[in-house]
Amino acid sequence: NAVEPALRQQLMVKMEDGEFWMSFRDFLREFPRLEICNLTPDALQSRKFRKWNTRLYDGTWRRGSTAGGCRNYPATFWINPQFKIQLEETDDDGDERGGREPGCSFLLALMQKHRRRERRYGKDMEASDEVPPEYVGKSGVHLKRDFFLANASRARSEQFINLREVSTRFRLPPGEYIVVPSTFEPNKEGDFVLRVFSEKKAGTEEMDDKIQATLPDEKVLSESQIDDNFKQLFKQLAGADMEISVTELQTILNRIIGKHKDLRTKGFSTESCRSMVNLMD
Repeated sequence: NAVEPALRQQLMVKMEDGEFWMSFRDFLREFPRLEICNLTPDALQSRKFRKWNTRLYDGTWRRGSTAGGCRNYPATFWINPQFKIQLEETDDDGDERGGREPGCSFLLALMQKHRRRERRYGKDMEASDEVPPEYVGKSGVHLKRDFFLANASRARSEQFINLREVSTRFRLPPGEYIVVPSTFEPNKEGDFVLRVFSEKKAGTEEMDDKIQATLPDEKVLSESQIDDNFKQLFKQLAGADMEISVTELQTILNRIIGKHKDLRTKGFSTESCRSMVNLMD
C-alpha cells in the first residue's frame, strides 16, 4: 500500500515470468533459508570491477590414507590433503577498511563431487598456522602430526555442514599458510574440488611427500624351474587354455579376500582385474 500509484501500475502488470508479490511475514514462513549467489568472489557492495586469480585442485579423502577427519581427531587429522598458499601482496584498499592492518584477501571454496550418489558428510576447511620457518619456500612437504598438535588454526570456516559446497572469505597477513580440507569424522571417503580465489597474485600448490621406491630386478624363471605343484594348481584354475582370464582372476582373488573377515571390502572389481591382467600380459 505504500508504493506510489504510478509505480504500482507498472508493477501490477500480469506476466508469467515467475515474479509475484507476497507479504514479508509469509515470506519468512515459506522460505526459512535465503542464499544470495554472485558469479564472482567480489563483495556485493563493491563498485569496482576486480579480476581475481583462481586456482583449482582435485583431491580425495580415502579411508586409511587421506581421510583424517577434523581436529577433534589429532591422531589422524594430519593425513588429510594439504595445500599451501603463498600470500605476498596486500590488498590495495587495506588501510581504508576501518583502519585495519594491511592484509591479503582470498576465498576458499570446497565442493564435494558426486554428492547425489554418495552419502552426505559435513565438510570443512581449515587454514592452519603459518608454515614453519624451515619449510618456507620449500615444496612437497606434508606436515606431520606434531605440527598440528603444537599450532592452532589461524583461520577456519565457521562450522561443519552438510552442503554440496562450503566457501569462506579470509584475510590474513602476508606469509605462507597450509589449507587442510577435511570431513568431520575420519575414514569418510569422497572426492572434492578446492578452489582458491585471491585478489592479488598468490602462489598455491599441493603439499605431499616425494614417493619413491627401489624395486628389485625381476627374475624370469624358465618352465623347468617352476614347482610342479604350482603348475598343477595353475592348470586347475586357468583351464584348458592355460591362461588366467579377467573373470578367472576376479573369482580367485574374491575367494581369497572373502576368507579374511577382518577386511571391509566389496572385493576386486572387473576393471581392477582387467588392469592387473593387462599389466602382466
